[in-house]
Amino acid sequence: MIMSKTLIYSLLLCLTLLSGCSGKLFTIHKIDVQQGNAVEVEKVEQLAVGMTKEQVEFLLGSPMLTDIFHPERWDYIYYLIPGYGEKERRHVSIIFNGNKIIEIVKSEMAATTEKDQATLETEADSDS
Repeated sequence: MIMSKTLIYSLLLCLTLLSGCSGKLFTIHKIDVQQGNAVEVEKVEQLAVGMTKEQVEFLLGSPMLTDIFHPERWDYIYYLIPGYGEKERRHVSIIFNGNKIIEIVKSEMAATTEKDQATLETEADSDS
């Protein structure tokens, strides 16, 4: 009788402790995959018609795509494929006339999350 009570209490304790673990306890680890330019909403909001190519490159970095058939168009593309969660795609096209911006085409972009900001800061630290 004492042995069975001890066994029952031990099982209950184990089940209680295991229930505190997340549901991902026995799953495969999936990494976040980032591709392209880190297009931050705050920086895209700073873009304005009339800025020069040098100012845009200083603000956003080198463009992801420069088309030889459309040299006056720069495309900044960013994909985030998280291990768990929703995929995210950001796309900004900047069209120049000569050396000045004449049009900015943005995809709908959610504000940069704290997780995105932490990832960007980690990348910046590893680059330096």
